[in-house]
Order: sequence, then structure tokens, then C-alpha cells
Amino acid sequence: MVWPFDATVVVGVLGLGAAHALWVRRVRAPRRCSLYFAAGLLVIWGALETPLDPLGDHYLQSAHMVQHMLLVAFAPPLLLLGLTPSMASALLRVPGLRAATGPVAGQSIYAAGILFWHIPFAYDLALTTEPAHVLEHLIFIGIGVLFWWPLIAATSATSRWRLTDGQKLVYIFIGTLPMMAVALPLQFSRTVFYANYVSAPRIFATITPVIDQTIAGALMMAMDMAVLGLDGLIILYRWFEREEPEVGEPLPDRPAPER
Repeated sequence: MVWPFDATVVVGVLGLGAAHALWVRRVRAPRRCSLYFAAGLLVIWGALETPLDPLGDHYLQSAHMVQHMLLVAFAPPLLLLGLTPSMASALLRVPGLRAATGPVAGQSIYAAGILFWHIPFAYDLALTTEPAHVLEHLIFIGIGVLFWWPLIAATSATSRWRLTDGQKLVYIFIGTLPMMAVALPLQFSRTVFYANYVSAPRIFATITPVIDQTIAGALMMAMDMAVLGLDGLIILYRWFEREEPEVGEPLPDRPAPER
């Protein structure tokens, strides 16, 4: 079991953590912001600085897919939960960021990023060229942030177009389509799409490249549906909670039935 060490990842994670800690202290944000942001950084570290990284790079496509999903689907919402509305507003002063975090732009950039980096040419390039691999990981985190921005309460509050609960559910459904477009072919194709995994050493003889690819597609779909499904349930719960009248509150008048 090899534990990688990439100084840029360690410095980046620690630097972001320190900057966020100072910012939280200055604006007196709730303690939960620090916990969420730290959890997001921990997910990024776990994806890039544990045996999952070499396992995915050199042996198993399924392990590589787990790494991708951690970066694009799990870390970004945790990082955004680490912000308050005032912190999110400050970030939107970055030129172009306000436009990119809109629902249409965020969804479009997210879909384009997912589809592009799973084209065989781009996927294999990232596996064989270190700068492309680093860029891929940074883009996954970035497009994940753009996608989740309209869904998280603190960040969506700063958007020009605030989605209603119903619109958020539609947004989530649309967000599953790019993942499905990649995951379904991986699950059902008998042809291995990515050349590096055809000749990769087999850790387990029973996990052939085709089976490995099928597992990768299933994991991609399952992890995406798990995190988006959980968010959908939270949105539904809060929606119904707001609609339900409080105890003692009179029910709205209903017209008398016609005779």
C-alpha cells in the first residue's frame, strides 16, 4: 500500500484551511462553517493523498472513478457549506464568478467538464501527463463548486436568480444527466474505453478491464445519486415544513361545496 505525497496538494489544502480559519474568525461565522469546510478539505486530501490515488492511476478504473466523484460531487458542497452569505458575496467580487455561478451557467459548465474529461482522449491524457492530471482535478473541484452554488442556502442567497424549492429539484434532476451519459456506457459496454486500463496490472485476476469499467460506471452513478438524492430529500423536507401550518394556526378558508 503506497501513500503518495504531493507537496502542492498538502500546501494547497493547508493554505485553504488557514485562510478560511482566519476569515471565519474575522467575520465571526458559526462554528459549523469551520467544520464543513474542514470536512471538504479532508475529502480532497483523501482523494489525492491516500492509496486511492496510485490505485486509480495505475491499476483500477473503478478506484479512479471514486477519486473523481469525491472531488466533483462530495468536496464542493462541503466547502460551500463552510461559507456564510456575506462570505459568498465577497467571493462574487471575483470578475466573472457571479455570472458563472448562475443556475444555467453553472449547470452548463458542469456538464461540459464532466463530458469532456471522460472522452477517451482527455481521460488517457490525464493519466499519462501530470500537468493535465492536475488540471483535471482542479477543474473537477471548480465545476463542482459552480454546480452546487445555486443549491446551498448561503451561496444561493447571493445569486441574482434564486431557485425555488421546486426549481432546485428540477436542477438536481438535470444535474444527473451528464453523469448518466458517462456512467451508462461504462456499465453496459463490452469494450474498454480507456487504453491505460487495458494493459494495467491486475490486482485481482477476476476483475478484468471490462468488469473494472462496469464497476466504475456503477460507482459513478451510485455516488452521484446518493449525494444528489440526499440533497433532494433535504429540499423536500424543508419545502413541506414551510408549507405545513403551525400548531394553532387557522387553516385557510375553503369554499363551501356547491349543492
